[in-house]
Amino acid sequence: MIPYEPKQWWRILFDFQRSPVFRTLLLDVLGAGLWAALVVWIEADVIRVAVPLGPAFLSILGIILGLLLVFRTNTAYDRWWEGRKLWGQLVNVSRGLAHQLDAQLAITAPARRTAYADHLAEFPVLLARHLRQPRDYAGEHEPNGLLTRLHRDVQSDIEAGHLDDGSRITLQPLLQAFDDVLGACERIRKTPIPFSYSSYVKQFVVLYALVMPFGLVTEFGYGAVIASMFAFFATMGLELLATEIEEPFGTDPNDLPLENIGGVIARDVRSILATAPV
Repeated sequence: MIPYEPKQWWRILFDFQRSPVFRTLLLDVLGAGLWAALVVWIEADVIRVAVPLGPAFLSILGIILGLLLVFRTNTAYDRWWEGRKLWGQLVNVSRGLAHQLDAQLAITAPARRTAYADHLAEFPVLLARHLRQPRDYAGEHEPNGLLTRLHRDVQSDIEAGHLDDGSRITLQPLLQAFDDVLGACERIRKTPIPFSYSSYVKQFVVLYALVMPFGLVTEFGYGAVIASMFAFFATMGLELLATEIEEPFGTDPNDLPLENIGGVIARDVRSILATAPV
């Protein structure tokens, strides 16, 4: 995820180097301008026959397109924010389980503390790797395998007396929370925005850009070129923003910083379970 200071809006405004949408759309916006210039030139200087498409017609199309883009961006952001909340929950659950194990593990079992710290530190790494696999990936489910080992280790330590019998009740909700986070992340990863909806919005934006110069040439002349470029940048920019964040677990600049969050988890659980209690 791209770090920035929200209050330094002037720096954000002119930070084109880290703006993937601006860089991606630059040539497309110029292409929209060239198309608009061609339409205006033919209609105003060659054929001189105005196509009966006025600003009112474009306004109707703009309202429809605006509603579609609002729904599109809101849906994409909801997926991104839900992913962030799930990884925040993973941080809390990992710390909570580490605190419980720290309090309950016997002084005579320091090796078990290290083993649990390793498990908890490794889980976000395996989860991030799993979420970045192709949707049809059929290989080993590493996060699920680690959770299986974690459950078995807790049961073994209870039977060995390293954890008291009450741990079955106190630790079970925390262990289940790992499965809940895993399943919810997989739901986001394996359920993309429906293809028909995503493709329709893109087609609508392109058609709107193609039609716009015909509706503005009579009233604005060559000013329709600038208007078409701005309109295309605004509409297609929103679509690209939605595409950028709708898959929050990837490696694009605006995706979630899974490695950083995993590093926080590893640091905290190793600190909690670093040494035996005195």
